[in-house]
Amino acid sequence: MKSIRIILSLMLTLFIAGKASSQLSLVVFSENGEKFTAYVNNSQRNDNPASHVETDRPGGPSFKLRIRFDDTAVPDLSKTIFNSPGSDMFYVIRKSDKGKFILEKTSSEYIKHENNSKASGKGGAATKEEKSATVEEHHSSSKQESSGGSGCSKPMDEPNFQASREMISNAPFDGPRLSHAKSLAEKNCLSTTQIIEVIYVFSSESSKLSFAKFAYEHCYDPKNYDRVKDVLHHSSQDDLQRYIDSLDKP
Repeated sequence: MKSIRIILSLMLTLFIAGKASSQLSLVVFSENGEKFTAYVNNSQRNDNPASHVETDRPGGPSFKLRIRFDDTAVPDLSKTIFNSPGSDMFYVIRKSDKGKFILEKTSSEYIKHENNSKASGKGGAATKEEKSATVEEHHSSSKQESSGGSGCSKPMDEPNFQASREMISNAPFDGPRLSHAKSLAEKNCLSTTQIIEVIYVFSSESSKLSFAKFAYEHCYDPKNYDRVKDVLHHSSQDDLQRYIDSLDKP
C-alpha cells in the first residue's frame, strides 16, 4: 500500500512538472531573416515558413528541436534542448565563422536588440561589437537582479554551459555525471539557474543533493539559492540548508 502511494505521488509530481513546463515558451528566430519550419519532437510548430517562431515547450527534462529551412539547399539543423525550469527559452539561427548555420541559445535581450536595430534602420545582422555589448548588458542586468550577493565573479556563458551540460547528460549513469558536474562547477562560476539545469540531469535524489551542496561555493548568486532548494525533496532541502548554515558559521 505504501509503495502504491509513493508511485502515485511520483506520477502526480511528474504530471505537475510537465504541465508547468509546457506552459513556457520556446522562441526560435533567424538572425538574417531566413525562413524555416520548426519541429519539436517531430511535431510541426508553424504552418508556413517564418523567420520567427514561438511555441509551447513540451514537458520532461529534454526535447528534440529540428529546423527545416525554406531554402531546400540548406541542410536541416537538429539539437537536443534541455528544459530550463521557470523561464522561456530563446534560440537564434545564425551562421558560424565558417559559414555554416548553427542553432545557439540566447536571451530575450538579444531579440530586443535585434528588433531595435531593425527599427532604427540598421537592418541585417548585428555586428560582433553590438552582440558583445548586448551580452555584457544582459550579464550586467543579471548581476543587478542577484539579490546583492556574489559568490564568484561572472556566470559561465550560455553556449559553453549548454555544451558542458549536454556532455554531462550523455554520461551513462549518475556516478560519472556527478563527477563531471562537480568538475564543471569547480572550474567555473555558475548561476542558480545553471545549477538547477544541471540538477535536472541526475536520476537519483542523492546525486542532486550532492551536487547542490558542492555547487553552493561556486555559485554566482548564492542569495538566490532557495530556488535550488525548491527542486529537491523536502528532506534534501533541510539537509542542504544545514550544510549552508555550517559554511556560514564563523
